[in-house]
Amino acid sequence: MSTVLPREEAVETIFSKILASPEASGRLSGVFYDHIDDDHRLTDNDRDHFLQVLFHAYQNGDTSALLLELCGRSMFDLLREDYLIPKKFHGKAGENPVLRTDAAGELLPGEKVSAREYAKFKETYEHHECAPRSALYLADGYDLVRTYTEGLNITEEKDNRKRGVLALYALPDTCKLGLTEAQAYAVVWDAFQKIQEEAPRAMVYYGQETGLKKENPDKPYDEIGILLPIHEFEKKMLQHLDEIDGIVLACREKMMEKAGNDSLQL
Repeated sequence: MSTVLPREEAVETIFSKILASPEASGRLSGVFYDHIDDDHRLTDNDRDHFLQVLFHAYQNGDTSALLLELCGRSMFDLLREDYLIPKKFHGKAGENPVLRTDAAGELLPGEKVSAREYAKFKETYEHHECAPRSALYLADGYDLVRTYTEGLNITEEKDNRKRGVLALYALPDTCKLGLTEAQAYAVVWDAFQKIQEEAPRAMVYYGQETGLKKENPDKPYDEIGILLPIHEFEKKMLQHLDEIDGIVLACREKMMEKAGNDSLQL
């Protein structure tokens, strides 16, 4: 039997980085114990369903199946909730984050946002000089919450919407280097931690081969997006974006040294 969620492959590197960091491992332990304490632990009123999940998890080595039953989070959900790895980016037309503007800073057809939010975005858009192969968008970011419906079927819902300025950057294609998504997270680990230090609670997204250029569709590229919620970052938005530019560009340079200068057209 397969796992209830797709299993992340080649996780050893990212797990070893977390174990090597007392601060990161402490945070992960903390968020797990917070979820399973008496006030937050999920209780399944269907005893047979709990046993079905428990036996499935044991038989298939499916840790995430049991975690979903106990706290409504998979293994990688816990890592993302504690800001230890990026959220998954599904491309500019994806459902998380949801882009509200185009690359020119104009609202997409049918989009309605508050005048205040759009004015703040336009102010930022007009005053921030984007780095090469990057762009700014107004976007909504979400937490994804998974729950069991029937048997081992799972539903996924969006929660905790945050609207902000999304800085999206192109990075070399890590799939072409033979890396899994978990290994790509390990590659950007240092940059991700620096972004969290510079802009705590920024929402960071990473997508493998989510970027496509119309003139060269056969050569996809990775993307990293940093969403700064307007409510939390509006007073120093430009300062944070400048710092994040430097962090991401340094990371991109290191990746291109390994992948080759022709791995990403700047």
